[in-house]
Amino acid sequence: MYSVVIPVYNAQSTLGRCVDSWLAQTRTDLEVILVDDGSTDQSGRLCEEYAQRDKRIRVIHQANAGVSAARNAGIETAEGEFLLFTDSDDYVEADCLEKMSRFQQEAGADLVLCGYHHLYDGADIQKVPKPAGVYRFSDHPEEFLRLYEQGFLNMPWNKLYKKELAGRFDTSLSLGEDLLFNLDYLRTCRTAAVLAEPLCCYIQEEQKETLSSQKRQNRLELARRVCGETESFYEQVG
Repeated sequence: MYSVVIPVYNAQSTLGRCVDSWLAQTRTDLEVILVDDGSTDQSGRLCEEYAQRDKRIRVIHQANAGVSAARNAGIETAEGEFLLFTDSDDYVEADCLEKMSRFQQEAGADLVLCGYHHLYDGADIQKVPKPAGVYRFSDHPEEFLRLYEQGFLNMPWNKLYKKELAGRFDTSLSLGEDLLFNLDYLRTCRTAAVLAEPLCCYIQEEQKETLSSQKRQNRLELARRVCGETESFYEQVG
């Protein structure tokens, strides 16, 4: 089974589109975990309504603690063998899970990552990772460096993970925590499958404010820490 973790914070206007995109998947052996992170609008009520309508949906309510804590709560309760993440204002194509799971099974990969639609103020900018294929980390560190340079290691929402290999998001960080989560995962990962198709839809608006885009403090200090850990990672594995 596949567990989809969706952190939710004041997302009443976009939550339906996000959840519906997962419920409409052509592959149906999934659970959707909605983590209501202290929303002050009607998001919590909407989560419960979805859970009443579809048994594949589970809801967690917690005091506001941030996107990393919300994702960690979802990981802790996930029952699937595989993990996926989506932000509550984004959504996925109807065949996203089918294509990513099939690619994982065919390749026997520990990680699958795909491209995405960057929807920015009405424009659809398709971001596709190159080159596509299946890579063993120990044999092709340069391919992972190329993915990093293209920006495909910075987010969790275009990837399929094995739960048994997944760590946790660092709740002390408000910048770069997604990249560090992925780098930690890659340390335990043997093979990665790169799918050159845009299957996720990332919405970016001028006034977008979610759990993962709230104002960051101490940006320079955090950026230095992330850069240092990224450099250390590539020295270690490359």
